[in-house]
Amino acid sequence: MDTIATVNGTVWVFAILLIVNVVVQALLFLRLALNFNKKHKVVTQEEIGQAAKTGALAAVGPSISVLSVLLSLIVLIGSGAAFMRCGVIGAPVFELMIASLCSSTMGVEFGTEAFTPAVLVLCLFGMTLASAPYMLNTIITLKPLDNATEKSKKSGGRSFVPYMSKAAMMAILGYMMMSYVNTPVKVVAAITSAVVCYLIILLGNKVKGLASFGMAIAMIAAMVVGQLITVLM
Repeated sequence: MDTIATVNGTVWVFAILLIVNVVVQALLFLRLALNFNKKHKVVTQEEIGQAAKTGALAAVGPSISVLSVLLSLIVLIGSGAAFMRCGVIGAPVFELMIASLCSSTMGVEFGTEAFTPAVLVLCLFGMTLASAPYMLNTIITLKPLDNATEKSKKSGGRSFVPYMSKAAMMAILGYMMMSYVNTPVKVVAAITSAVVCYLIILLGNKVKGLASFGMAIAMIAAMVVGQLITVLM
């Protein structure tokens, strides 16, 4: 693709700048959180270490799935654009859908001579603008929710905030699950992960450190069971 070869070098410059900005922001947020915890003693150092270990292990499974779709996205829009979009948002399926929508709106297919630099730039603008609502929602809603949480703590009474956060997490995971379990094999894999998670919760108090590996173990178990059923069927 001459278009991707032509534009890819320029896109890589902006991709590197954007990713550096994201990394710097993450480090600043980490420093701010650690300084806040050092001052107010919200969690212990052991809990911080456990949270870091859990987050690192839990990121392995989703990263593999992202990588598999990312390879397809690289072929369509180039390595620089794919790195820039997925390095920040981390949703290659969504980015692929938006890029396909933009190109089809122009009546152009990926990989053809009609896929000019102008169409590629349109795809980049489309992917960027499509993720803007997430950023705006974060800016608009986080502060009011934080104020509501602080108000509920000061009042001393029962508050809807803890229930709302748990309900939101259940809704997100449930929505992702419902869009996934569309075949018998995937249903069995989902049930397997749920059973493994439950067993790890039961054993977590007896086996030190097991809870940190809970999500990773559940994902691996679900993938193994799903693959075995697929091969046997």
